[in-house]
Amino acid sequence: MDSLLADLRQGLRLMRKTPLFAAVTIVTLALGIGANTAVFSTVDAALVRALPFHDPDRVVMVWEDASFAGFPRNTPAPANYLDWKSRNRVFTDMAASRFSSSNLTGDGPPELVAGRAVTANFFDVLGVRPLVGRMFSEDEDRTAAPVVVLSYELWHRRYAADRAMVGRAILMDGLRRTVTGVMPRAFVFRNREVDYWLPISFSPADMVTRSSHYLNVMARLANGVPLERSRQEMRGLAAQLAAEHRDTNARIGAVVVPIKEDTLWTTRVQLLVLMGGAACVLLIACANLASFLLSRSFGPRAEMAVRTALGATRSRLVRQMVVEGTVLALLGGALGLAVASVGMKALTRLIPVGLHELSTSALDRRLLVFTVVLSVATGLIFSLAPAVQAAWSSPNEALQQAGRSSVGGRSRFTRDALVVAQIAVALVLLVGAGLMVRTLANLRSIDVGFRSDHLLTLRTTLPREKYRDPVKRLEFYERVIDGVRRLPGVESAAYGFTLPFLSRGNTTGYRIEGQNLPEGDPGDAMFRVGTDDYLKTLGVQLVEGRLTDARDRAGAPRAMVVNQTLARRYWPRQSALGHRLRLGDAAAPTAPWWTIVGVVQDVRERGFELEMKPGVYLPYAQLGETWGLPENLLVRTMTDPLSMAAAVRPIVSGVDPDQPISLVRTMDDIVNLELANRQQQTALLGAFAVLALMLASLGLYGVLSYAVTQRSREIGLRMALGATAGAVMRLIVGRGVALTGLGLAIGLGLAWAATRAMNNLLYGVAATDPSTFGAVAAVLMTVALAACSVPALRAARVDPMRVLREE
Repeated sequence: MDSLLADLRQGLRLMRKTPLFAAVTIVTLALGIGANTAVFSTVDAALVRALPFHDPDRVVMVWEDASFAGFPRNTPAPANYLDWKSRNRVFTDMAASRFSSSNLTGDGPPELVAGRAVTANFFDVLGVRPLVGRMFSEDEDRTAAPVVVLSYELWHRRYAADRAMVGRAILMDGLRRTVTGVMPRAFVFRNREVDYWLPISFSPADMVTRSSHYLNVMARLANGVPLERSRQEMRGLAAQLAAEHRDTNARIGAVVVPIKEDTLWTTRVQLLVLMGGAACVLLIACANLASFLLSRSFGPRAEMAVRTALGATRSRLVRQMVVEGTVLALLGGALGLAVASVGMKALTRLIPVGLHELSTSALDRRLLVFTVVLSVATGLIFSLAPAVQAAWSSPNEALQQAGRSSVGGRSRFTRDALVVAQIAVALVLLVGAGLMVRTLANLRSIDVGFRSDHLLTLRTTLPREKYRDPVKRLEFYERVIDGVRRLPGVESAAYGFTLPFLSRGNTTGYRIEGQNLPEGDPGDAMFRVGTDDYLKTLGVQLVEGRLTDARDRAGAPRAMVVNQTLARRYWPRQSALGHRLRLGDAAAPTAPWWTIVGVVQDVRERGFELEMKPGVYLPYAQLGETWGLPENLLVRTMTDPLSMAAAVRPIVSGVDPDQPISLVRTMDDIVNLELANRQQQTALLGAFAVLALMLASLGLYGVLSYAVTQRSREIGLRMALGATAGAVMRLIVGRGVALTGLGLAIGLGLAWAATRAMNNLLYGVAATDPSTFGAVAAVLMTVALAACSVPALRAARVDPMRVLREE
């Protein structure tokens, strides 16, 4: 122990003697360790930690496979769910839920809260219990009892965590519901912003519905039943239902997905790519540590030789250098925690909405343990090789090399190898970042089909009971719109059902008058509803005909606008105007016909990447009863859209004082939200790549600078014998270019293999895109030449007379 403390004191003494070396090494390691700690915290929260359910590996999500319509994981219809539940032999139980929203009033400011309507066995299937109170029962579900279970967040936010809330009634959409329980803080299912759960209460009509798809179905695998067997079972059940109900289920399959996989979706690949990027940065930082220590070891080599001659063992000398390297790594890890806390805040966006939020506390025990272990491992592993190489040289050789200021071949080979590795790893990171930048540029170049600028959006979800009468609902919309249109700086305003980029689904079947749909045609269109001037306010491009407007009122001929995809599919060489469609269940002969009065450019309703689908736009005034109720107010302004929000609020309150407003944001924000994860990942991967480039160039600079110092005698003799400054510069630069070239060659091969894992994250660019690879190689070579230039200039200024006098 005493000898270890002595080694520690010696290491600290050496660091005090070379503060610049110590500072550069610690900061370098802090960046590498901090980046890895931040990514580890996210990976741990998303990929490693179990979901907050009992035995979560046995919980699965069951979806309809409607790939024929572009929905490989579609929400199931109620009748299909009930048949799955009663006929399967692989699950202990199945439960269902659907999205819900309610206006909370009566005990504070009006507030729109999101929730889920669930079957009574929902919590049992997941294996969770309430923190306070109880769940609701089967009888309460069957009779649609007015009960509700609150989330921990809502309980704290609105009711100050009062345990007496259990048994009390709260006003939700004008209905008094009794609070039966409160869920634990850690409980999250599909969306961490869910505030309540209430009985789903299927009606008799719901129980036989197969053409309306809106459920999320989860199940628990029976003991001993493997996942693949459950998939075979559900595929078989789907085939049975397809044979029994050809009109609705002919092309409907079933998909079973583990709930963790379903929750993560593409996040797993994103996090693994970032984890690889952070690991690359740490490898480069560690290579720099090893290179620095190797160069550092030649300073006290004469001292080490004397200590060896006086009886110090090689193991003692190795231990001293390893202790020094470990101390440097631990100091870097301590500073890395500060870097990690910043990085964790940036990574919170990558946590899927179906998981609990990431804690950004750097004092998390798992985080501290990971950081300490990583720091110690870094110090031990990457200081061992330089220590062994320095300690195993003979005392006589060490004294001779110290006197000549030259360097041995083995140490030079090791440092060169480290530089080559740094350049290769930096190239892999730069290529990955370059591909992500190309992807973002490609996505941003897509025409979204409407004007997202100067467009304010906000949500006013009207209670169905209070506004069951379509006339009363339309009156609310028109009074709000009329008031908003009168505001200074407002160009137009309208209500819409589903705004672009906010839903991948919300579709309807259709039938074309006088045509049979081609074989394989899904006959499925995006269903969008709006008030007067909805499409005008959205800023779509009219291709032919007109947009729906005030002429399209109740009692007038039913008018619809369709997108170009629908028009081109069925009338490729003629006008679509005047043709008629019947919407909904194609088998319903009583459904009304809608006449096409306009065709608009395709709007990216489903986001940037999904393929276009046929789309129909209907005036709400002619619909009456519909599941697609407008609840999003759009306001096109001549000024900053968000500046109008304060003026809009009193207009809504003036029409209905109990109506809350939520989700106030601009349309630009909604569009950017589609790219938020990719932007975040690109920024982080780009930061890792820039950091790797800086560290690799620093490593190359260090090797060449050290070489110039160690070869000053040789360079002086060369110049004394007639070598020009240009020849000396070419000698140094040539070595740097050779090392860089070798690193590029290895890095290109590694990048060619590694970037294939990013295929799912790319858009419009191949994982092996030659132009990206070439551009990155050119950038790296340019930076390497800049790093070579300073040592080369220093070498060219060596005074041969001073060298000869020293000889």
